Amino acid sequence: MRYPSLPQKDPPAEQQQRKSELAQAQNAYVYDHDTRLAPLGVARSVPSGSGFAPILVGSAVLVVLDLVGNVVAKASKLVGPDGSLRAAEGAALDTGTRDTLLGALLDLKQCHRELSSLLTPLHAEPERAPAPPPRQPAVALFEGVAETIVRAAEDRATGLVPGEKAHSVGKAGDLLRKLLEILLSAAGKLLLDRVGMYGAATSVYAYASEFQTFRLPEIASVYQDDASFAWMRVAGPNPLVIRRVASPGANFPVTDAQYRAVMGDDDTLARAGEEGRLYLADYAALSQLVPGSAPDQQKYVEAPLALFAVPAAGSPSRLLRPVAIQCAQAPGAASPIFTPSDGVAWEVAKLHVEVADGNYHEMISHLGQTHLVVEAFAMATPRQLAPEHPVNVLLTPHLQGTLAINDAAEADLVAPGGPVDSLLAGTIASSVQLAVDSVLGYRVNQQFLPAALASRGVDDPGALPSYPYRDDALLLWGAIHPWVSRYLALYYTSDADVQGDYELQGWFAELSSPSGGGLKDIGEDGALRTVGYLATLLTHVIFTASAQHAAVNFPQRSIMSFTPAYPLAAYAPAPSVAEGLPPSEIFRHLPPLQQALLQINVMMLLGGVYYSRLGDYDRNIPGAYFTDPRVREPLEAFQRALIEIEATIGKRNLQRNPYVFLLPSQIPQSINI
Repeated sequence: MRYPSLPQKDPPAEQQQRKSELAQAQNAYVYDHDTRLAPLGVARSVPSGSGFAPILVGSAVLVVLDLVGNVVAKASKLVGPDGSLRAAEGAALDTGTRDTLLGALLDLKQCHRELSSLLTPLHAEPERAPAPPPRQPAVALFEGVAETIVRAAEDRATGLVPGEKAHSVGKAGDLLRKLLEILLSAAGKLLLDRVGMYGAATSVYAYASEFQTFRLPEIASVYQDDASFAWMRVAGPNPLVIRRVASPGANFPVTDAQYRAVMGDDDTLARAGEEGRLYLADYAALSQLVPGSAPDQQKYVEAPLALFAVPAAGSPSRLLRPVAIQCAQAPGAASPIFTPSDGVAWEVAKLHVEVADGNYHEMISHLGQTHLVVEAFAMATPRQLAPEHPVNVLLTPHLQGTLAINDAAEADLVAPGGPVDSLLAGTIASSVQLAVDSVLGYRVNQQFLPAALASRGVDDPGALPSYPYRDDALLLWGAIHPWVSRYLALYYTSDADVQGDYELQGWFAELSSPSGGGLKDIGEDGALRTVGYLATLLTHVIFTASAQHAAVNFPQRSIMSFTPAYPLAAYAPAPSVAEGLPPSEIFRHLPPLQQALLQINVMMLLGGVYYSRLGDYDRNIPGAYFTDPRVREPLEAFQRALIEIEATIGKRNLQRNPYVFLLPSQIPQSINI
């Protein structure tokens, strides 16, 4: 490829060549606003060359292999050394039931074989000789798990072959779905029931015991603490909801007495509001959800309000603290206000807040405002900017895989009967509409990180001292923006260059067009006029595709996989009384064990695949990505800044509960999972 150049500065022949290339791209990248679900995304299909990288596919398959191994480890408790059911199990079952159990095990084995075969085309070495015939079906299953995981580890160390031999990562998703279908079949239900992974739980241990080969998330030991509940609002999977308020509001009539009972008699509700120490988590957006079922149990989701406060200056600790919860938008006898003094009712109310936060996280903060928003840029960039356009060159690594993962999500993850339909609280139609509405209401300029924090009133460290997401995200924004600015300065010598760049102007017009990306509040009074604004807009795109997505995606594995800490649906309505609830009440509201197992599988897959690393543009490719030698110095400055941010966050984590999701070394370049 030639050095990047602006189209208006190219000779006429090269300008014509660029126009021809773009015409071809526009035939490949086609919008479809009518026939897609609701519509979920803007791309009709995934063009050739915009699919998944082979290393990403291999990583996804390895995670799925681990998921199968986790279930097999639990199922192995049923099987003796000779491969038959243990005597105690066999004696308690009739012949038909024993055969059903062994049949489920054999189905799992077949699923495992298919996963192994998926790895074969990715392997760089000649195909290994087939394994000897199995001795006993069950024994072969468990031995096969160990053997395949060992092979997968060797594959990871050896490397993968070029992309044309790679299967779609959707195949791994298909096999995960097949695994889940096996486990949720009649035979699978019997198997899960025999090993204690089906039906209602009666203890937290039942959920913890589903982690057989996976490390139990650290949240499991602290999630019931009020301090942990507050910490999730500033350092959890969805640290994007709380906003500063002067008072809880008329629809959330928390009294001064209730506030003092939590924060102490030397503080008052009015004083906290005046000093900017009150923060509200408001889930009103969830009012549109229609509760679903899974499959024969009713699910519940509320649109709660939760009030938090920061202790006054001079207090021993100024960490955010929970004050009160109302599980509905309107006050009344059916939706009382709960405080920490309400015992079991308080614990159940917190559970309903976490359910709301999980649904808000998945459909708005995660799917809507990272995946779907970035899809608009993934479409407009190749359609309107020639391959040698400097903005195309800069953005392409940050858009890699986004169309493919969004397409796979629509086909499987958020399809009727898919994992989102099964796990989340709303019907699939209402959940998808929630995501779509979040994009329709997305205002680009208002979502630039500094502006977004200011609009929620959470930008002041003096008022809200401990907010790890804010503090670490601002470091990254502060590193990306100068990198982008210095890069653009190599090609745009003045604002006139921006205004005269007809490819860039076409790109901007398509982003905001109702027949294109449909983005709102983008530009400078609806136009793209200056290099400065372009730098901020591109900073936002890169930040959203890398750091923002990392902040909401990877906690799925380390936090959301433990269902009691982050249930995605409630299975009983929110409490309407504050007294008289037994300790066992909370288990009526938590998902059944088979739903928790599904949540482990989905969260581990979505939060367990890493590909690429922010700032490392040469990773996984031969040679240097940027061909223009002038890029080297600003790029190296950006990479040094990321190293310094890594060290700064590491030091911060010595003084706070560790927050690792925005460590630069843990942030992929693009949304590709």
